[in-house]
Amino acid sequence: MDGQAADILYQAASVWSELTEYSYIFTYGYKRQLYTINLTFSPEDFPHLAGFQYLHDLSLPRYNPKRTVDRILDHKISFDQIAKGEQYEISVKPRLEALLRLKDIIEKDFTFFSYLPHLYPFTTRIKADYLISSHLDMTSFVFIIKADSDGSAKCDYLCCSAFIKGDRDYECNQRARTILKKERVNIISQEKTILYDRLDLISTETKL
Repeated sequence: MDGQAADILYQAASVWSELTEYSYIFTYGYKRQLYTINLTFSPEDFPHLAGFQYLHDLSLPRYNPKRTVDRILDHKISFDQIAKGEQYEISVKPRLEALLRLKDIIEKDFTFFSYLPHLYPFTTRIKADYLISSHLDMTSFVFIIKADSDGSAKCDYLCCSAFIKGDRDYECNQRARTILKKERVNIISQEKTILYDRLDLISTETKL
């Protein structure tokens, strides 16, 4: 594997940059009610999602979090720099591996859960509202949370954590919800792409 292929920091930043152009709308059913989630991606969230908070032993250039993705894509923050961090293998690499797969994780088949951390047989500090579990080439977990801490935005959500599976199974004891429709919306053009739709099928069957 050459250096460019191994640069998962650059690849993850490229995927995140692309995702900022879209919102994803999930419609799921629970107890005969429909719920809608509008998931968006902010440039300023990338450093935390990528695990930069675990690189405290490194002297990385300080940038506004909103500009970090651009600085990575401009090669001003490099993979070689962050790979020297003491916690890179344990705390950063699993996150980057999930982030570089994030678009595929969201757009392809996944299992969707209401996030109920009190049901785990272990303790976790992750605060979220929903959990996406993907079983593509490797199992990955993506946690999403309401964009507004006061809960005033009823359907606007952000990705708050993502990593590949380690010792803990975050699907354990969680409550699965049925995704009925999945849409991708270009934020600028508002062009909509239907990625998955059982909602129209159910409506048709009901009418029949």
